[in-house]
Amino acid sequence: MAAAWAQLPARHIASSVAAAAVSLTMLALFDVLAARTVVGDRVSARLAAFAGAVTQGISNTLGFHAITGAALRYRIYATAGLGAGDIARIVALAGLGVGLGFAVVVAGALCWQPQITQGWGRWPGMALALLLLALLGWLARPRTLALGRLTLPLPGAGTAAAQMLIGGVEMLAAISALYVLLPAGAAPPFVDFLPIYVGAVLAGIVSHSPGGLGVFETIMLASFPPEARADLLAAMLCYRLTYNLLPFVLASAALAGFEWRLRRSARHHC
Repeated sequence: MAAAWAQLPARHIASSVAAAAVSLTMLALFDVLAARTVVGDRVSARLAAFAGAVTQGISNTLGFHAITGAALRYRIYATAGLGAGDIARIVALAGLGVGLGFAVVVAGALCWQPQITQGWGRWPGMALALLLLALLGWLARPRTLALGRLTLPLPGAGTAAAQMLIGGVEMLAAISALYVLLPAGAAPPFVDFLPIYVGAVLAGIVSHSPGGLGVFETIMLASFPPEARADLLAAMLCYRLTYNLLPFVLASAALAGFEWRLRRSARHHC
């Protein structure tokens, strides 16, 4: 593994960092769309993008997205005067965008026929694509979802289509952040690697381990031949640094700066 780590090309590491940056940018855009749908101009696009980037940069590493993501968004959006109900709606719609991104990528991968589907993937892929199109048609009229006392205004067809596009780009960027680090001799075709990555990510989310740590790696290792595992471990370690640790450090520093400005502003008003 140490030898494999030493052989990682610098340009591949730089490409992984760039792909992680694209992924985080797309995740921030989910908050921008969600905030615009829920509260309109009451929250600036800048603050919404900041909330999305900081939340995802920290939650992707800590895990427990439902808890950490909601708490971080509440702290940031509350400074703009939003109440708990509106913040919960923003969290829900941002989560919907991530889910739509997963669905788009899975549908595309199945229609592209990865080897793992053994020839049967096109039909479920087309069925999922038709369901997504039907969802856009259903959202052509204003829709509201009632969850107990909480009402959730669903995005319009245009916003939902934008979420699908953004989600697809985000997922492809996240997958590329690891794929570019794989050695050429051991890397499967991208379309074959895609369902492995998506399955490993979903398993990590379900497990609630921080960042899917351990679960993600186990599924990845089980999907590659034994002779490629040293190279794969080196690639996954570098991926954890570029996709998890670096955004976590930057997001934490940004959140600390945000809190410092809030405290300084409060002192000046006293």
